[in-house]
Amino acid sequence: MPLHETITTTHDASVEERTFVLSKIYQQVLERQPYDSERKQLWDLERDFKKGKLGIRHFLKSLVVRPVYLEHFYENSSNLKFIENACKHFLGRTPHGDEEIHNWDNILLRHGVGALVSDMVDSEEYRKCFGYFTVPYWREQALYQSATEYLENERLAHEHPGQRGWGIPNHYQQKLHLNSDSEGQGAPTEETPPEELQPSPTVVVGTMTETEAEKIMECIQEISKILFENRIPEQRISRKRIENGIRQQVLEFMTPEDAVLLGD
Repeated sequence: MPLHETITTTHDASVEERTFVLSKIYQQVLERQPYDSERKQLWDLERDFKKGKLGIRHFLKSLVVRPVYLEHFYENSSNLKFIENACKHFLGRTPHGDEEIHNWDNILLRHGVGALVSDMVDSEEYRKCFGYFTVPYWREQALYQSATEYLENERLAHEHPGQRGWGIPNHYQQKLHLNSDSEGQGAPTEETPPEELQPSPTVVVGTMTETEAEKIMECIQEISKILFENRIPEQRISRKRIENGIRQQVLEFMTPEDAVLLGD
């Protein structure tokens, strides 16, 4: 889980204080503490940070291009999901809509991971919220533009890495009325005997209009296009196959009557 508290440091902080701050940076960015084998990859960064040679922002920029971050959040993830996680880690929030996601996607495609995170960490928003001495943390918003934005923030704030997969970010899951939480959530426990369990609620898209169905198909096509363009080069998979896979997932949450509107 990301950091939910304000942690600050100073120029003249002791090694012990910087060691504590370092653990909080890992909690926010990696959402865990590094393993011993991973610390061997980070020893030079940790050394310079503890000695005061690196500030928080420069440490973040260096950490994000190390294998410990790339292997977990980037290499097995779609670009869109990576952008959502990066926004969570470095700005403490969920992305603000399609336009912001697309802008960051262009930076990621053209210039890579380091440039994307530098754009976030060097932004005016970052400076106003965290300055130079505060570890980024998850920020609760006082005002939401819509119920969808509230749900996206709530899901991302409490999401463990990989819990809802590495493909479709919460922003698009909310648009498509998907709920891809990890399996086994409703399994019986010792405290609740199986016979006392109530049936899990079924997520159903109500009676839709043709216009609403068209919007869903536009979302499916947009997601499949982006996933196809950013797929692993070795993957021999067509855009149509990706689109059909997403559509089949969507159909599982629809009534048979509404499903007809999406066509074959």
